[in-house]
This record gives sequence, structure tokens and C-alpha cells, in this order.
Amino acid sequence: MQSLIRRISRFAARHFAKSWLPFHAPRGVVSFSFDDVPLSACEQGAAILEKHGVRGTFFVCGGLTDQTEQGQQCHSEDILRQLHLAGHELGCHTFSHTHCERADRDQIQADLLRNQDFFKRLQLPLSGFAFPFGAYSFASKLLAKAHFGYARITGNRTMFDGADVYALPAMALYEGRMTPQTLQALIQDVAKRKGWLIFYTHEVTHQPGQWGATPELLGFCIAEAISAGCEVKTIRDAILYFEQARRS
Repeated sequence: MQSLIRRISRFAARHFAKSWLPFHAPRGVVSFSFDDVPLSACEQGAAILEKHGVRGTFFVCGGLTDQTEQGQQCHSEDILRQLHLAGHELGCHTFSHTHCERADRDQIQADLLRNQDFFKRLQLPLSGFAFPFGAYSFASKLLAKAHFGYARITGNRTMFDGADVYALPAMALYEGRMTPQTLQALIQDVAKRKGWLIFYTHEVTHQPGQWGATPELLGFCIAEAISAGCEVKTIRDAILYFEQARRS
């Protein structure tokens, strides 16, 4: 019975409570996001983005601050402040990395509020949300709409013509998952069709685990996006870009 309820909830989340954003911009967009977030993403990842003159989106679990996750040292409060000052976007990933498909509404609500309180204490803004594990239910989607300007899932696909801003699919940028040629083709397709591609990863190190990328891989994708003529924007700024294009 519980499995059936979850399937129905997933179906409802995919097909209802949509906030549709059409794409009519002059260029395609590529965004880079980091989940949890490991210290290496905040340092190495941010530095690579800044070297190319662009910025990324960092989805933070306050409960991982100064902790270790899967052998990776996580962010500190000071590094989050530095990211904000450098112009990067900070987003919510729940406080405790909550699986939003399995947790009930009250549990999710409490964890979202706890993460928001964490950011209020740091006097840092939160603009968007990413579902941990890419897992979401109809109830958690409604909560995301109540608290944030957008929500990102996983999905491993690009977006063309438009997207539901509370179920934005993202492509995993993990070492060894795709060849440089495949990544280049994906980015060029987004540029040609004026769509939107959101990448997500975790750590950025020379020896990443299965959920991370090397600095070389991240740098390659950023350079390819710029070379293809795409705008490289945070998720928040990409939404603003498409909204402005729609109004013009």
C-alpha cells in the first residue's frame, strides 16, 4: 500500500502544481550546481567558475556544516559567507539531507524551516531548493512552492521550449559517466536549440568519489558552454533571464 501511495504521489508531482516557464531567450543557458556541499566544491569548484567569470549554485544542508560526508570534508559557515560575497547563489537542500519522497509533510516542513533558520542566523539569503537524491512527492513539491522561488530535481535531461520551475531536471556531472564528446554534444545542442542544461555534482577534487568531478572535467564543461555561445548563469539568474526574455 505504501508503495502504491508513493507512485501516485510521484505521478501527481510530475503532472500537477506546475509553474511553467517558457524559453524564448536569444541564447541557451548552462548552469552548474553543487549539492550538500563539500568544501572542495566551495573552494575548487567556485574558483574554477570565477576563473571563467561565471558563478554557480550551491545547495546547502546546514546539518553538514563542519562535518564529513562519505570521506569528504563539508563546508563551513565562513566559506558560505565567502561564496555569497563572491556572487554565487546559495540554495536549500534541507537541513538533514531529508529524503522528501519518504518523509511525511510535517517532517519535511520542520527540516526546511530548520535550514532556513540556519541561514537566517548567518544572515545569508536562500533563493531556491534542490530535493536530496532528486526524490520528491506531491506534498514536498507544494512545500517547495510555499518556501522557495524554484526547485531542482535530478532526471538527467536537458530542457527545451520550457520547464516547470518546481521540478527543474539536472544532469549529473560525475567523473567517468560521460565522455568529453558526449558532454560537448549536449552543450552544443542546448546552444543550438536555445534550451537550458543544469549540471549537478558534489565534490571537486583530483580524485573524486562516485558523486564528484575533477577540476579538469568541471573546467572543460564551463569552457565548452562559453565557447558554444551559451549564457552560464546560476539557476536563479537563469530563471530571471528567461522571464525577462518572455516579457521583452
